[in-house]
Amino acid sequence: MLKKGDVLAGIFFLIVGIGDIIGALGLPLGTPLDPKPGFFPLLAGVFLLCLSIIFLVRAFLKRNTERQAFGAVWRPGLMIGGLVIYTLILDLAGYVIATLILSLTILRILETKRWWRLVTISLAASIGSYILFDRVLGVTLPLGILKRIL
Repeated sequence: MLKKGDVLAGIFFLIVGIGDIIGALGLPLGTPLDPKPGFFPLLAGVFLLCLSIIFLVRAFLKRNTERQAFGAVWRPGLMIGGLVIYTLILDLAGYVIATLILSLTILRILETKRWWRLVTISLAASIGSYILFDRVLGVTLPLGILKRIL
């Protein structure tokens, strides 16, 4: 059974992606090594266009079942709740711990079956992104309770 909402959302984002690409082409693009103002909006538009095409294809191929309908409600709700909790504990717990908890939550919601995989990916994501942003790019991130260690 075709879901009209999915098709309309796919068409909407398809149009937004095309509009983004058209707008970006009106700006100087530059090169990957010397990007100009239109470079990243063009990449974002192409990415959004590709994702919307994939979403439309899946909308036409997917069958609507009760389990999918239920999952469509509680999964986004839990993810939004996780993001709200993340923002509340970020300064207190610090970036690494808050991101670790958020990653564990999101991967569990996405039904990652094996706990060792869930923990490994979450640790790698939180510590790796901390190193990338704080140490390599120089973005100051809250340390929280890890202030003495890091």
